[in-house]
Amino acid sequence: MNQSKSQRWCVLALLVAACSTNPPESTDEKALESAQDDIQVMASRASLSGVGGTRIRAFGSFSCDFLLDFTQTTGPAGGFIERDRIFLQRYINEFTLPNDPGMLQKHIPFLSASETTAFIGGRYLFEGRIQAAQYENFIKNQFFYPAGVQFFDRPEFVDPECRDWTVLRAQRFEPLAGHTAMRTERFDTEQTSIFGELGLAAQIIARIGGILAEAESRGYAEVHFVQNLLEHKFQIVYFISRVDPPSPTAPDVGALTSIAGDPTLSGSLASDLGMTPVFDRSSLVMNIWLPYGVGDSGDAAIWPNSPPLPEPTCGDDVCIPSQGEDSVSCPNDCTPNCGDAICQADENLDICPGDCELPIVP
Repeated sequence: MNQSKSQRWCVLALLVAACSTNPPESTDEKALESAQDDIQVMASRASLSGVGGTRIRAFGSFSCDFLLDFTQTTGPAGGFIERDRIFLQRYINEFTLPNDPGMLQKHIPFLSASETTAFIGGRYLFEGRIQAAQYENFIKNQFFYPAGVQFFDRPEFVDPECRDWTVLRAQRFEPLAGHTAMRTERFDTEQTSIFGELGLAAQIIARIGGILAEAESRGYAEVHFVQNLLEHKFQIVYFISRVDPPSPTAPDVGALTSIAGDPTLSGSLASDLGMTPVFDRSSLVMNIWLPYGVGDSGDAAIWPNSPPLPEPTCGDDVCIPSQGEDSVSCPNDCTPNCGDAICQADENLDICPGDCELPIVP
């Protein structure tokens, strides 16, 4: 066995300390891909005996956080979020692999910051690790809508922080449809190399079972453990199901209060492994994206706190077939053929985003 493979197996066996020779520093694509492969092997071999729930078969993740200024938006918030959902899920479905469905899910957090602003963003899971990186490139560099406006240059988005991630583990205890609140903890790993990140991943994976057991005992619905090897970040995202009964006048404040008031799920992980906490935010879940189907024929996005939070409605100038809208149920928004994946003469990207050409700039 050559030296490189020997070093890799030290990590896979969670015996990083036994490796006596450090590899050369490298951040090229081959080194990164190799490291990500190693992490997936470690994750698949991790012992989680006694932990309930179901593993989500996701290998890539993406997250964004930014302030949304509602005074700068055009049109109802529910409509423009659904339009963007269709654009972004179509990109994954049409331009990346695997694409069945490719993007497994997305949670949009929502935390009011003022009467006209809110902290929102996204927590995504993808089937493929490379898909997450492709999605990051698309949303940062290639996605222009409205015409000529790059996604993050929209005036309503303030100070976006976004990155793709390698998934160490994603575990679901309760169905997606019930998720109403969430919390994100983010850390600087204080590592300086990919090899150091591999060693850290081994130590984190060895402790995931205990953290998941704690999450299950608290009644949490889902947990994601993700790592960015190049930016030296680690993140835990966790969700809780509905606490308060649904109300058209109030979101699930009980769930938000519960998850925000709990001790951090990470516990002593950061101090034990030398990481620095840099972000801890609890939010309502505004929207959950589910797998996409051609012409927006897939599962409808879930709006668990709407009303009173914004939601799509007939009359918001966007035809959303997955929400049951068509020319009969919602003639104000839909043309007769919207949803057939063919851009007809009476359709455009604004009203029928599932049929017309994606706004991609190479």
